[in-house]
Amino acid sequence: MEFRVLGPVLAVGVEKSVTMKPTKALELLTVLLMAPGHRASHASVTNFLWPGEKSNANRIRQYSHQLRTEIPEIVQPNDRGFCQIQVDPQSVDYVRFHAFQRLANVADDPRARLSALRSALGEWRGTALEGLTGAGFDRKRIELTAELRNVTITCALAELECGEAHAALQRADSAMAQWPDDETLLETKVRALQALGRSGHVEPLLVRWGRQFARPTAHLLLARETDTPAPAANGAVSGRIRQIPRQLPSPPIGLVGRQAQLDRIAETLAGRTPGRSRVAALTGMPGVGKTFIAVKAAALAERNFPDGILFVNLGGFSPGEPERYGAVLARFLNDLGVRPATPTMDGMVSAYRTALADRSLLLVLDNARDEDHVRPLLPGPGASAAIVTSRRQLHGLAIREGAELVDLAPLGPQDAVELLRTRLGEDRMRAAVPFADDLVEHCGGLPLALGIMAARIKERPSQALAGMVRQLRQERTRLRSLDLGSENLSVRLQLETSYKLLPPPAANLLWQLTVHPGPTVSWAALRALETHGIDSVSDAVDELMRMSLVTEPVFERYSLHDLVRVYTAELSDRHDEDERERVVERVLRFLLHNAWACDRKLDPARRLPIGEASDVELVTPAHARDAMSWFEAEYSTLTAAVGLAEQRGLDRYTWLLPMVLVTFQWRSGRHLDALKYLNSALEAAGREAGPVDVAMVHRMLAGTYRSLADLPRAAGELRRAVRVSEDDGDVLGTAFGRHILGVLLRESGAPVEALDHFIAALSAFEQLGDLLGQGAALNGIGSARYNLGQYDTALEYCQRSLMLLEGTDDLNGLAHLLFSMGRIRLALRDHEAAIADFERARGLYRSLTYSSREARTLVWLADTLSGAGRPLESQETIQKAQALLRELGESDLDAAVERMRCLP
Repeated sequence: MEFRVLGPVLAVGVEKSVTMKPTKALELLTVLLMAPGHRASHASVTNFLWPGEKSNANRIRQYSHQLRTEIPEIVQPNDRGFCQIQVDPQSVDYVRFHAFQRLANVADDPRARLSALRSALGEWRGTALEGLTGAGFDRKRIELTAELRNVTITCALAELECGEAHAALQRADSAMAQWPDDETLLETKVRALQALGRSGHVEPLLVRWGRQFARPTAHLLLARETDTPAPAANGAVSGRIRQIPRQLPSPPIGLVGRQAQLDRIAETLAGRTPGRSRVAALTGMPGVGKTFIAVKAAALAERNFPDGILFVNLGGFSPGEPERYGAVLARFLNDLGVRPATPTMDGMVSAYRTALADRSLLLVLDNARDEDHVRPLLPGPGASAAIVTSRRQLHGLAIREGAELVDLAPLGPQDAVELLRTRLGEDRMRAAVPFADDLVEHCGGLPLALGIMAARIKERPSQALAGMVRQLRQERTRLRSLDLGSENLSVRLQLETSYKLLPPPAANLLWQLTVHPGPTVSWAALRALETHGIDSVSDAVDELMRMSLVTEPVFERYSLHDLVRVYTAELSDRHDEDERERVVERVLRFLLHNAWACDRKLDPARRLPIGEASDVELVTPAHARDAMSWFEAEYSTLTAAVGLAEQRGLDRYTWLLPMVLVTFQWRSGRHLDALKYLNSALEAAGREAGPVDVAMVHRMLAGTYRSLADLPRAAGELRRAVRVSEDDGDVLGTAFGRHILGVLLRESGAPVEALDHFIAALSAFEQLGDLLGQGAALNGIGSARYNLGQYDTALEYCQRSLMLLEGTDDLNGLAHLLFSMGRIRLALRDHEAAIADFERARGLYRSLTYSSREARTLVWLADTLSGAGRPLESQETIQKAQALLRELGESDLDAAVERMRCLP
């Protein structure tokens, strides 16, 4: 008869099995089968059958009698205080299991050991002591299960030793289903995978297991002790002959335009950067060439590191999981032939740093996620050095580790063309020369983009080049043109991996920046984009800058690389149209109200139906010069905003933005721009605004044509403005139109006709009580009288105008009046009074940053000084005028001075 306890408890006879119900008799049988010699004391039996109770011989005899009844041939009479059964030990699976273990332990031959272990495991048919309850049986079951686990592991290791890696892996897999948190089983499975050449499966396995059970696993990647020499005195294990790793990839061919960065890295690796360690951290946007430069710098420095180079791609910005630094640490220790005395993370770091301190080794740690990803891998003090690359700005390494930060920008146009030439070769470059500017511009100087385009050009016939460049020009197909199908050769995928790592506030701000029309965005405009408070916007923009997706080319002005902007435009399209419209509205509203605040500083008399915006943070220029500076900084953004408004059919912004821009455009000489945007404004005003506003746009167009010396068109616009105002019954608009028409007629050589318009305008301004309008009309009458040679009368009108304009905010009107008075007084030969007027007018124009008017005033002042017998001062004044004219783009300065003299 055979007895089984390593599963359901059974007594198996020759002809039949004896199935016993879970009774005390069965429990007694089980205790005796597992007892040494199948003999157990009453106390031991009681511990299993009646735990916690006193031993009772009568009760034990009762169940012994029951057992004898069921299996009469095995029960022997009880000794005093003991129970015993008579069975063949080899008929008990429990006994055989332990016998096979002992046989395996003493076997010298690996095959014999494996056979014994497999036989031991073959004795198991399920859960030991199945169906038996009670604390004693529970403890014994746990003990047996632990033995089963240990034998399973030992058997899998023996299978590995015998070259049966597939069997070992299957056994480890099966066992881990039962004991998933057992680290030794995990290590066994790792060894089996490595033996089968499946090392690529090891790291994901360890990552999953480590996350599931919150335990470190990197030490499982260390080489086994059997592969390394004995420990040295310093706690690390090292061979007599050091391993010298040479892991650097092939250095890039044709690296262009990075000599300054290579020199900085070389100085850092050599320890010649005062106050810095021997760690160089290269950062920059995706595709800017960080890895190429790191590998090139390492190749150039290789001779200075006799103990070799270790290289790892940390995968910090790869689509999958990044390399864990613990796994990299284990790999480096294996590569160096070093085994830590203590296989914990601290022990590994200690052994690693000890190994580096004793070597002159260069580490290239490519594609780090952040500082913490790379910090444990950095060398300490000594002869070893490191190059780290990351898209993230690694300021923490500079602060704590003293790293030298090397930020990489895209290539300039000249270097970009040279890179194309290097990649294409001279023959293909000759075909690409007509398209070189387009290729450089739309690749944004990004080496990855340029390299992709060069590869595509080389594989296609020359006839395809024009079509390829056409696709590159168009934003909707540009990123498709810069994609060769793999993550490392796709600008879109490179940007995508960075975007996916952004926290939600930063990701949200990034697509909103694309909606913003400007090439740069001010800090105030960023706050207008984000509605969740200043702290949220500050954190978001800081994160975007740290991730090299946003730059700050000048203080508190932020920009996106063109290819980042194209990518984020795609992100914007993924958002709800209503949400995009709300962002556009916030952007345009912010720009309009701030431009209006500055325009009113330049021309306080301007009237536009813009209103107040208490919820918009407004710039507050103290002087006209401040307003001009704001317009200069925001000009590209404002003109792009006009285009955005026109594209989206937002007529209110399409006509108002050009109107708040026009004063600045006139004063800065951007008359052609003014003409372009005012024509758009006129169409939009016709749909959106009333006659008053349409007439105003006509007047601004007239002023622009006048500045461009196109007087017929200017007169036509003014007459249309007057007609619109008169038809609408707009007295003020009519007065403005007649006044400007008078100015135009006077400058056209028709002072008599001009007088009629000035007088009509004056009457209307007096009727309306408009003091600034009256001052302007009186100045116009005085100027017309000057043209008619009526100097005394002219001066009287101008003096009346001065009484109205003096002390007002209309500095431009006052400056124009003083210039008129200076010319009249010069005609009256009152040189000193004329000089005073011109000097004061010049000062006002200078404060207004109205350079063309200032230059004209200086020319007249110089002539007056000459007439007053002050030739040296006259010459100095002419030179100042010429300097201004040169800044305004004039090349023939003498001709420009003469033109200023002759202006009416």
